[in-house]
Order: sequence, then C-alpha cells, then structure tokens
Amino acid sequence: MIRLLIVEDSKTVQQALVAAFSADPGIRVIGTAANGEAAVNAARDLKPDIITMDINMPGMDGFEATRAIMSSWPVPIVILTGKMDPKDSGTLFRVMEAGALMVLAKPEPPGSAGYLESVASLVRYIKLMSEIKVVRRSFPIGLEPARPKAIALPLSASRVKVVAIGASTGGPPLLQQILASLAPQFGAAVLVVQHMADGFTENFVHWLQQSSRLPVQLAAHGMKIMQGQVYVAPDGCHMEAGPDHKIVLTSAPAENGLRPSVSTLFRSVAASYGRQAAGVLLTGMGSDGATGLKNLRERGGITIAQNRESSVVFGMPAEAIRINAALYVLSPEEIIHLLATVVTTPKTEPLPAR
Repeated sequence: MIRLLIVEDSKTVQQALVAAFSADPGIRVIGTAANGEAAVNAARDLKPDIITMDINMPGMDGFEATRAIMSSWPVPIVILTGKMDPKDSGTLFRVMEAGALMVLAKPEPPGSAGYLESVASLVRYIKLMSEIKVVRRSFPIGLEPARPKAIALPLSASRVKVVAIGASTGGPPLLQQILASLAPQFGAAVLVVQHMADGFTENFVHWLQQSSRLPVQLAAHGMKIMQGQVYVAPDGCHMEAGPDHKIVLTSAPAENGLRPSVSTLFRSVAASYGRQAAGVLLTGMGSDGATGLKNLRERGGITIAQNRESSVVFGMPAEAIRINAALYVLSPEEIIHLLATVVTTPKTEPLPAR
C-alpha cells in the first residue's frame, strides 16, 4: 500500500485529489497540507512514501518546502500543477532542482470527458515514482565543482557536429547545468529529448532559455539543424535528424511506450551523422535510449551514459551500460568537459549530413 501525502492550498482541488487517489486500492492518502510549513511537518511526522506538491501556496511555497523536505526527510516528491504562464516556469523547475522528481498536470475537473483518463495517468505515475529511492539533498553555496579528469578519446574519434541528449526522471536540472556550461562558441547542434508530461515542454524550453549560453528552441518540422543551436522535441512527436540536415517530427507509434523516444532520436543521428555525432543518455526510469545509443556507437559515434552516483534514477543509463552501448560512463561535470573537447569550432554554414 502506497502512503500518499497531498500538498495543495485549494480546498476544492485538495478534496478532488483525495477522492481520485483514494479510489485506487493500492494508494492510501495519509494526510493533506495546505501550505509549505504544514507539508514539512507532515513529511516529518507521517513519513509518507510519496508526496504530491503544489507550487504557489501562502507562506512557504512548494520550492522551499521541497528543499526543506529533501534536506531533512527525503521522500519522492511529484509536482502537481495546472497550466502555467511561461514567466512562472522558473519557479516550476526550481522545485525540480530542489529534488522533485517530475512535474505532472492536475486531473481534469470531475465529471469532464477527460477526467477518468487523466486520473488513471496520474495514478500510474504516482505508483512508479513511489518506488524511487531518493537520497538526502544538500544545497552548498559558492562551492566550485571538482575539476574533471582528462578523458582519453578513441583514436578513430572525429570532431562532433551534432550532440543528441536524452533524459527522463531527474533530467531537467542536469540539462540546465549542461547547457549553462557549454560555451557560446560551442560548434555543434544539440538535439534534446526530455520525457515530460504533455503541456509542460514549452515551459521547460522557456526555463532553459534563461540560463543556457546557447539559443534554445522548441523544435519544429523542417527546421535546419544549425551548429550552436539547441532543439527540444515537442510534446507527442518523435524528433529525428533528417539526412538533409533538417529536423523531422513524426507521429509514428511510440517506442518503449514513449513519444518522443530517445532511441528514435539516437538512431536518426547515427544514420545521418555517424562518427560526427555524440549521444548522451542521462538519468531516467526504464530503458529508452539504450538501444539507440548502441546503434550510434556501432556507427562510430561517441556515446556517453551518466554514472550511477549522479543519477536520480539509474534505469536508462544502466541499461545502456549493460548492453555495452556507452563508450564512457561519466558524471555531469565530466560530460560537459568531454563535449567541449570533441566539438569543433563554429562555422557559418549549416551542418552537412553524412
């Protein structure tokens, strides 16, 4: 039985969430909280298996509550929110930086056409997230990260023109760290698939734009793949690197139960760029991306999996390592260092495909 704490300042929404979750025999709602202070106290006293967290609350908001809980009584936290204005996306993803696992949409109103489906989806995610083993978080101030060690490149390595990155649970803060650390002169295109609930990818892009030193945009079908640009796959579409150095978006069947799929992206990059590509598989549940990364390695590309120690969920990288898809297993700092090493200096023309 999953023991759930619901944090929500609206009494109406709170009651609707209690009813929705209580209808599932595998979940027991052990408490509710209407503000951050009450959430922190309830997390300490009730010791739930998982918490759903509201963001905008009176007094201590969801960000501060998540920080306090994850630094003292760590427990899986999932953000539940409605549609947000892009200008509020900073707050949304700061909560993920503080340790929340995922952002999900609140259910449709009871009695509406989409209510049952939205509740079923939410319950499924809550059950999955409740199984994740989280660790205590610390929030040091002003500490410089350790200097990464030199990484030997294979003798056959080519200069990289396209970097494909895939991530799922725990990925947004890592993607922010990577894009904020790459130099403005970074000479490769960056293609990103981040598994995220529908409706939040646009806010995710807006949040990345605030810290990235490279331009970040939501990918559109037919866009030219240009060096020094970051393209994020939109909701509900596979993103591929076409042979004519253009973005291809498709509604092909889901792969590994997902669309967009990381493996789909990696395979297309392998086919179009081969040895001139790098693939990076970050934290996430499941196995999406592993077979695609192996395909890229077989085509001569540089393939990287995030290491266990820095992963929120070691599922996707672990599967890549298991099938020998990863040439390197690295920390985020080492990934940044390696990408800066293998990427060419910028040119003005579009990237040629192999």
